[in-house]
Amino acid sequence: MQGRIISLLTAAFLVATLALGTASASPVQVPSGTIWVTERTVGGLSTVAAIDSRTGEKRGITPVGDNPIGITHPNGTHLVYSSDENANQMSVIDEDTVSVVGTIPMGDGSRPHHLMASTNGHYIYVGEYGHSYVGVVDTRLNENVADIQASYDLGAHTHAVWITPNGKDLYATNEGPVQNGPGTFSKIDVRTGDIVWEHGVGNRPSEVLVDHDVAYVSVRFDNVVRIYDIGGDEPVLIGTAEANLSPDTLSLTNDGRTLIVGLRGTPARMAFIDTSTFSTQYLSLPGTTTGHQWLSRDGAITFMALEGTPGKVAVIDNRSRALITTYDYPNGRTRPHGVFYDPQK
Repeated sequence: MQGRIISLLTAAFLVATLALGTASASPVQVPSGTIWVTERTVGGLSTVAAIDSRTGEKRGITPVGDNPIGITHPNGTHLVYSSDENANQMSVIDEDTVSVVGTIPMGDGSRPHHLMASTNGHYIYVGEYGHSYVGVVDTRLNENVADIQASYDLGAHTHAVWITPNGKDLYATNEGPVQNGPGTFSKIDVRTGDIVWEHGVGNRPSEVLVDHDVAYVSVRFDNVVRIYDIGGDEPVLIGTAEANLSPDTLSLTNDGRTLIVGLRGTPARMAFIDTSTFSTQYLSLPGTTTGHQWLSRDGAITFMALEGTPGKVAVIDNRSRALITTYDYPNGRTRPHGVFYDPQK
């Protein structure tokens, strides 16, 4: 009799646990706001689109310079900026009219690539892929006010940047003179423009993300993300996570537990890396390959560009690691790339 009572109690506990699990796994609601997306074609056909994050409907679309890569909406501004690599410029877009209101020359051969705005919105830092420098755009002047050296190797190609919340330290990834060969990531003192250190990281480093004293670096040709302690005078490798194939863009969930990685391999998929164990899970996505991604304010949703016919923006539940839906890029073309999510004000 006692064994039967225990069995019944155990069964009741399991039912309650399953019910609780089901309730906690309820679908995540896609937040309202705007997804800004670049479409990296050439020949005068490149665009930036504004897409409603809840419905996928077009808010607007505007022509920009050839091959736009990154996009951002700095805090405190009503302007959106795209880095138009083949045009050696930044396009300045009014957020309300979704139209270009100006351009910022970045210099011949600069090839502005991945970018990041400062926390206060006053500056945009952009890797200049045409050489080994970081461009600094002042959003109050809409001018490129400085070019900071990011690598001692003048033949290197600066790919991506990360600015700390206090605006004091800038990190950059630098491909070597041979694209798929050895490259570095570096730390730069923003106040002086000096390189604090430059460290070899593997073959074709792509992007860097810094969380306090930890740096995550995607190394595209090695198919890994390398994790470093950067609290000391030099970076120290503390872990390596698999990221097959061709890891590129990086995002970190709000709790710091999951690193989300866009993979540039074919077919399209993304990686979720546990930051405590460095173990990796994958999610297959519709399309030929991924572009960039951005997280919702609470970190529950990833918005990720997908190349394909047509190109799309994927909406992903980071908790269940499942695809919620996709939105077609408004003009039906194939190469959406840069992504920035702007929450509804």
